[in-house]
Amino acid sequence: MDSSVEASDEELKKIYEDIPPSYDRANRFISFNQDVKWRANLVKTLLKFCPNPSKVLDVAAGKGELSYVLRKYWPIVLPVLTDYAENMLRSSVVEDDKVQASFDHLPFRDSSFDIVMSSFALHASDDIEVVIGEMARVSKHVMGFIAMGKPDNPVKRAYLGLYLRFVMPYIARFGGAKPRDYKYIYFIFRRLHTNSWYRSLFSRVLNVIVYKELALNLFYFVVAMKRNELQVN
Repeated sequence: MDSSVEASDEELKKIYEDIPPSYDRANRFISFNQDVKWRANLVKTLLKFCPNPSKVLDVAAGKGELSYVLRKYWPIVLPVLTDYAENMLRSSVVEDDKVQASFDHLPFRDSSFDIVMSSFALHASDDIEVVIGEMARVSKHVMGFIAMGKPDNPVKRAYLGLYLRFVMPYIARFGGAKPRDYKYIYFIFRRLHTNSWYRSLFSRVLNVIVYKELALNLFYFVVAMKRNELQVN
C-alpha cells in the first residue's frame, strides 16, 4: 500500500539550505536525520491527492516545521497551525495563523480544511482514535501524518528501546542539546501499541491510501481520506 511521492534530491537541498536555525532538532535525532525528507514526502503525497488546497490545518504543529515544508511546495497557501503549547506557536518558524488547541478537541467546523496534516506528534496522545477522528471530522478531502510507533518484531522493539533510552539522549548532547530533555521520548515509546494495532485502527476508521513504516518500523507514514470519501487519482 504505497502511493507516496518522494521528494527529489534537488528539492531537499533547497529545503535544507533555507531551514531556519530554530528548526526542530529532537525529531532529527529520533528519525536518524530523516525528518525533513519524510515531511517533504508527506507534503508531496498530500498534494498528489489534493493538488490545489486553499485551506490547510497543521495539527500539533509545534514550531510549524511541517507547514514550513508545505510552503516550499505550495507557497500561496497559509496553513492554520494548532498546538496545545502557546510557547511553541510563539516560536513558530512560519508566519501563519495560529490557534492554541488540543488535538483531541479541534475548534473548527466539520469539513473545514482541504488538507489536515501532522508530523511527529500523534504518539503523544492518550487516545489516538479520538485525535484521528477529530482530524477526519475537520478534513474536507485528505489527511496525512507521521508519528512514532512500535515494531511488531520483538528484537527491533528491544533494540529501539535501548537506543531511545540510553543512546539518543547522548547523541543529542553533541548537537548542543541537554540529554535529560530527550529521555521522555523513551517513556512515550514504552506505552505505545505495536504498529499492527495502529494499522488496524487506521484501516477501520479511515480510507487509507498510503501506509508504510520507516526507520526499523519506529515510525508510520499515513495518508488517508474519510471512510465515505472515494479515492481520486
